[in-house]
Amino acid sequence: MKLETTRFGNIDIEEKEIIEFPDGLYGFEKETRFTFLPFNPSVESPMEWMQSIHSPHLAFVITDPHLYVPDYKLKLLTEDKKKVELESDEPFLTRSIVTIPENYTEMTANLIAPLVINSNKRIGKQFVLTSMEYDTRHFLLPEEMRTTTATPH
Repeated sequence: MKLETTRFGNIDIEEKEIIEFPDGLYGFEKETRFTFLPFNPSVESPMEWMQSIHSPHLAFVITDPHLYVPDYKLKLLTEDKKKVELESDEPFLTRSIVTIPENYTEMTANLIAPLVINSNKRIGKQFVLTSMEYDTRHFLLPEEMRTTTATPH
């Protein structure tokens, strides 16, 4: 299938590469179909693009939160698993939406509202965690790696 995108031009994707989010995403409830694309096809990266199938201009940067927060815990209730058609112990993908500001060293991930994807059935849902141990703007790089943008002359 041909997919028109603002950021990547026209690309070919297969139906099996589409992930359905029946409820959409928070703030984007009508956006129910996405595909994952490499962040930069020439470079290995922990980031990916989640490109809307419906809206050529809409793409989110996403990443696996476990790469940055190894003890990131996401407990899904049985009813939550049913929403993405997961069997009780079936593995699933977890992704967080990333915000990359002008000073990219200060990029953050939303750990409160992860995306849970049943990769076998290509069904996803964004959940909102009620735990207060995570933040909507969790810095991905350690403080010592973050740089200041202003330096005195």
